[in-house]
Formats: sequence, C-alpha cells, structure tokens
Amino acid sequence: MFRKFLTVSLLIVALAFAPFASLADEGMWLPDSLSKLPLAQLKKRGFELKPEDVYSTTQPSLKDAIVQISAGGTGSFVSGEGLILTNHHVAFAAITRASTTEKDYINNGFVAKSRAEEIPAQGYTVSILQEFKDVTAEVLSAAKPEMTPEQRDAALAAKRGEIQKTALNGRDKDGIRTQVVEATSGLQYYLYTYLTLRDVRIVYAPPKSIGYFGGDPDNFEWPRHCGDFTYLRAYVGADGKPAAFSKDNVPFKPKRFLAVSAAGIKEGDFTFVLGHPGATYRYRESYSLDFRQNIQLPDQIATLKKQIDALTKLGEKNPALKIRLSDQIFSMSNSLKAFEGAVLGLKKLNLIERRSAEEEALKKWLDANPAAKAKYGNVLPQIEALYVDLRSFTSKQSAFSELFDTGELIGALYFAYLRATDKEKPANERNPQLSDGALPQILNQIGGDWNEREPEAEAKTLANALERLADLPANQKFALVETLFGNQTGDARRQAERDFADKAIANSKFKSLDEVKKLFSTSAADIRAIDDPLAKLVVAAVDENAPFAKRVAKFNSEVVRLRPNYVAAMLEMKKAPYYPDANFTLRFTYGEVKSYKPRDAVFYHWQTSLAGVIDKDTGEDPFNVPAGLKDLAKKKDYGSYFDARLNDVPVNFLSTTDITGGNSGSPIMNGRGEVIGLVFDGNYEGLGGDYAFDGNLNRTINVDIRYVLFVTEKLGGAAYLFDEMKINRGKAMTAGK
Repeated sequence: MFRKFLTVSLLIVALAFAPFASLADEGMWLPDSLSKLPLAQLKKRGFELKPEDVYSTTQPSLKDAIVQISAGGTGSFVSGEGLILTNHHVAFAAITRASTTEKDYINNGFVAKSRAEEIPAQGYTVSILQEFKDVTAEVLSAAKPEMTPEQRDAALAAKRGEIQKTALNGRDKDGIRTQVVEATSGLQYYLYTYLTLRDVRIVYAPPKSIGYFGGDPDNFEWPRHCGDFTYLRAYVGADGKPAAFSKDNVPFKPKRFLAVSAAGIKEGDFTFVLGHPGATYRYRESYSLDFRQNIQLPDQIATLKKQIDALTKLGEKNPALKIRLSDQIFSMSNSLKAFEGAVLGLKKLNLIERRSAEEEALKKWLDANPAAKAKYGNVLPQIEALYVDLRSFTSKQSAFSELFDTGELIGALYFAYLRATDKEKPANERNPQLSDGALPQILNQIGGDWNEREPEAEAKTLANALERLADLPANQKFALVETLFGNQTGDARRQAERDFADKAIANSKFKSLDEVKKLFSTSAADIRAIDDPLAKLVVAAVDENAPFAKRVAKFNSEVVRLRPNYVAAMLEMKKAPYYPDANFTLRFTYGEVKSYKPRDAVFYHWQTSLAGVIDKDTGEDPFNVPAGLKDLAKKKDYGSYFDARLNDVPVNFLSTTDITGGNSGSPIMNGRGEVIGLVFDGNYEGLGGDYAFDGNLNRTINVDIRYVLFVTEKLGGAAYLFDEMKINRGKAMTAGK
C-alpha cells in the first residue's frame, strides 16, 4: 500500500555519509574491481577464486547465478532448473498474495510436491546482470556550464534515457532492460544491462513460525534463531525467452548456478557475499548527517509508529484483513527498527563530529592547494547554505509528503494532478518522469498498487496525516485543513479528522481503477473542478506545496551538482580506496565468520543452534515453535545436519561482511564460491553501517545452509529438491587453505 510516489521521495535521495578510508572487510565493491583488492591477502584468508570467476562477460561466472528480486532483495540460482534460494521475508509479499483464510500459506507454509503445483509469485520478477560499463563521461557531456540547476538535471536525465534506449536497441522484447545508474551522488554513472524473467513461482516456503521466528522483537538482534528462507523458481517460454506466466512455460536454465556446502564452518573462515545492497550514505557531509540524525529520521520514526499502530488495530478486528495487511506491517516494522537503530548508530559513532573534523582538514588542504581549490571551489560553504534553507521549510513539506502517501487512491489522485499541472509548464521545464512517454509505466505501477488497496487502511492513515498537518507550527499551517477543522481542538478535532477521512475514502467518486486512469488524460482545470472532498484535498495540498516542491527540487539539483566535487576532493586529499555507495546494483563484499563484543562485559558467540530455538518457545507468535520441529529436536532426529562441535543442528551465524538492506537473500559463500548460508539481517549495533563501517561492531546475520536443508527435508518434506541441487557434504573450508 504505502508506495512512494515521485516527489514524496525527492527529499530522501538528497540526504546522508562516508568513510573515505577502507577498513578491514569494509567495502561494497563493484564486481569488476576485484583485481584492485588485496588478492594475496584474501588468498591467505581462504579465497580460492580468480576475479573472472566472480565477474565475467565472456564466460559463465558467479554473477550469472545471482538475481535481483523486484521485491527489493537478492536471490541465487541453486540448480540448473531455475531454482532460486532467497529469504522468506523477501518472498513474503508473494506468500501473502497467494494466501487466503482457507489457504493460509503465511502461518502454515507452502510446499509444491511437483513443478505442476508451484504457484505464481504474483508481481515478482527476477533480473540477472548481463554486463555493466562506466558511462560517466558520456552522461556528464550533456551538462553545460551556462545551464541552471534545473536545466542541468533535465539534460542529464535526457542523456541517461538516450544511452539506455541506444543500448536497449529493441531488445526489450527479449526480456532485456537497460538502466543508467547514478553512483555516489553523480560522481559516476554506469550502464547496466539485465535479463528480466517475469514468470516466478513459489516452490517451498516454511511457515512464518520458522521463516520469521522471533518476529519484530528479534529483528536486528543477536542471537537469532530464524529459518529465513524460501525457494522460488524462474520460468521462461518454450522458446527459452522471458514470458508471462503460462502452464506451458519451462524452467529457466541459468548460465551458472551455485553449489551448496553442508560441510560446516568455524570461526575465522573466509566468507564473501554477492548481492544487491539497496542504499548507503557513506560519502556525505556533516550537514546532511546532522539533518538525517536530528530531523529526517525522527520524523520518519514518528510517522511509522502511527501507521503501524493504526494497521495493527485494524487487523485485530478483521482476521482476513490482518492477512492482507501483514506484509505492509512487516515492512514498516522493519523500517522502523532500522531507522531507530540508525539514529543510535549515528550518535554512538559520533559521525557528525568526525565528519566535521575531516571537513576542517579539507578546508585547510584546499586553502593550501590552489589548483585543488580552483577545481573544487568553496564546496563546503555552498552545501551548508543549502541545508540551512532546507531546514526552514522541511516540516510542512514532510507533512505533505505523508499526506500524499496515505494509500493507493490519494497516491493516484496526487500523481494525476501533478502530471496535469506539469503539462501546463513550458516544454523545457517539464518533468520527464511525468511525460507521455512515462505514462504507461505510471499506469502500470498504479494498477499494480490498486490491486492491493485496502480502503479501511487508507482512511486510518489519512486521519493520521491530517493530525500531522494540524500539529504544524502556526506559520506553516495548511490552509484547507484549517478551514475544515480549525475551529475545533483536542479530541473534537481528532474525531472530525477521522470522520472526514472515513467519509472521503468511502464516498469518493473514484471507485474503480478505470475511473482513476481517466484522470491521467484530464486537464488540471478539470481536476480542480471535481466535486469530491478527497480530490479537493489533494488539489489544495499540491497547489500549496508547489513552492516547497520547487525548493526541494532546487535543493536536490544544487546538492547533486556540488556533492561530486566534495567527494572527489575528499578522495584526492586522502588518496583513499573508493567503492561507490550502494544503489541496488551487484556488489562483492568479503569478511570472515566472527563473534563480537557489543558492550562492556557482554560477548556474543558467532553461532546459534536448534536448542536455542526450543529455548525461546512460548507457544505464541512470534516465538511459537512448530510442533513438528519440537518433535524432531526431542527425538534428536537431526539427519545429516548434526554438528558434532555444537552437539546440535546449527541455525544462524555471524560474519563481518559489509551489507545493508537489499542484500537480504544474498548467498554468503566460502572461498570456493559454495553457499554456506543466506544473508537475512544485520545486528542492531551495526545499524549505523549505512553511514560508516565499524569492523568491531558491524555483523551480518546469516541463516546456516544446514538449517535450510534440515527444515526443507525433515519438516517441509521437500527433499526432492536436493535431486537437482549440487550439495557438497564433504570436507569443510579451513581458513588459509
């Protein structure tokens, strides 16, 4: 439900940080840059592969086994028949969509006993990287010194679109898509080419009591005892080309799939991850860090708490609605804890102060180096001035953003009117993301979101947004809302806001997707004339927010122009190794299996076991251990997954690999490139890792592949899948070999 429309997210993209120095095990490296890493050291630690084994465009390589999942995660092929391993939480939206009160795959799990029984993962696609290349010079050639920031943005966007179209060359019919991706705020641009598969099916998903065992209380916490995995399968048409779902489709045959190692691991073993980390902010200024820590994150935290509370209460009253809302609540709860941890991490690491000190050093270096000063200018004072202006209006703009993100109906009305007003502008000032060329994609997105619409939830979140608008400072009030409710205060006003929200959603003229789609060919004047309370609210909000939206756009344009100079200056001063900030493109990160000490007198061992799962059992969600699993533990029916050192079945383990959101579902591998587990979480103490990596505290939490196999075989009854997998049950990896 809570999809971010265009300008709602504009503020977010401009905010946040960087280390400018590479620590041990730090770095989300582009897969073609492995040759720049200390390979001799990695070899001593246990890395047995060559760079071309990981990434190659001339021969099958590990990159061909890694998939980018449209739901925002990563997966990997583990058979030559298109079988994919990923996280349960990455597949959760698909599991939710397939579930009903009669077929509750969320709580009961799902297993296909044959390929004919595999069910569609609705709305899911998987993309496989074919190649990428640096197109920085080509993109930046479109920017001219005499351009305004807005003209520069438009020129860069047009050039990126041109490069994508030229590279695509009509191959979209064959499932190829191209994307020019900005790296580290415009310091570099890369052209990525993907093969996208549209028929994805659920093969085996354990029940939530395994796949999300521990729920929100355990999220980002160690020790974990979660079996966060699901098997999917990708299909293509009989001709081998990507195709929509059809019973006649056949399993996709990847160029490469990953072998699995059930041989066991130990502390100190070398590990690496290939995956698609979503976003990091490691190359940012103290001003953006300050804004993030003290304004943006607290605002997002407060909003999420209200939304989660409202949707949870709705679900308590309606079991069927609870199922439909579960994915949204899960996603928001995950974000909430991540944001709270980020604030803690920023403060604990004193990142603002550290960055300020680095910037003082930069100022002195620039003053002492005229050539560098001429190249990079007075970049810091200019960025500081931008953030001073941003702070002056951010409260109202943020409140409008929340309003526009209260559900599918308001989101569609907002986008339709935004597009209509954009068409009133001179052609050279229009937003290309709202153009006629972009309309099919816009309508497709709205159509997909509309299918998940929950009017009751929309009404609750709309009421929350109206309350937020009411609480704005006196000099930032929203005129229409004050006209509607301004003569009321306290509980009376809250009730009036709730009544308005309920009636506006329930009685809206826009009951169907077709009625909504018609708005996208309607003029701004005609939309303004619509006699509908919800439409009038959106129109008034967009009109009143327009000046702030322009200032946000100006902020983004200016900071994108300045920040590459800031980063480049820092890198030149420090002569530091560079890896781009994460942006959901394929990255290589390495480390080792390792325990950690989070605080004084506390030590966390690197591994958990089945006994720990049983110890946490309360019989109630989220710590309700399935009866079948308890029975297996009681009988000590461990199969071939018994670890003599543990005297038990291993469940989760820690590693020092550098990851973030989007890495969920990534394979974590040994030095031979065999899967030893799946990335599914990070530790709470390491949530500041989006801004800076701390090798003492940052840990990746992985589900041990032996637990995956154990549950698959002993509880799920899906051991038949092993027939198509390559499972090494032999000698374990040893550090240094």
